[in-house]
Amino acid sequence: MQSLGSKKLSIIIGAFIFAAICIVWEHFNGGVITHHLLAREDLPGISNLWGLLSIPLLAWLTVSLTIKQRNKIIKSEPRNLKIFDNKTLKGFLAALLFGIIASLLWEFKFSNSLQYYILAPVLIAFFKPVHLPEYLLGFVIGMLFTFGGILPIIVGTILLILFFLVNGLMKGIKHIFIFRKSS
Repeated sequence: MQSLGSKKLSIIIGAFIFAAICIVWEHFNGGVITHHLLAREDLPGISNLWGLLSIPLLAWLTVSLTIKQRNKIIKSEPRNLKIFDNKTLKGFLAALLFGIIASLLWEFKFSNSLQYYILAPVLIAFFKPVHLPEYLLGFVIGMLFTFGGILPIIVGTILLILFFLVNGLMKGIKHIFIFRKSS
């Protein structure tokens, strides 16, 4: 199996190409969209053109962090490498699907459902870490066509921080109960 390091450039270029396809689609279907903060036109707007920079940058950051984590596993627990690779891929794909569904809810005017759906991973964060870089990349790629390359990164980063705090809180609570049990 080819290493992630050797696929790094391909992943970054693929992310750029997908972002470019979305921009070209917008250009020929009414113009490149600008999203305004809080959806208010009197507030500053962010053009989807920024996705041509932000998406490859996010892909580079994600792959770099994943390679760093993978190298730690190679040094300490090499037999768990395949498990790590599978978890990373499954996490990316789950977040990609989540982002696509969120985009579809928005596109088909189910924004009332979307406000609850987008917080569903908080429940998962009680039991499993969903604040990893591959989750953010999958989420952002899944929402790229609908929301561009900046808005999903902002929302996703805020959600990842929330997931990190929830997961950390649960680990802390679990540690306290285990500590009390053993004392």
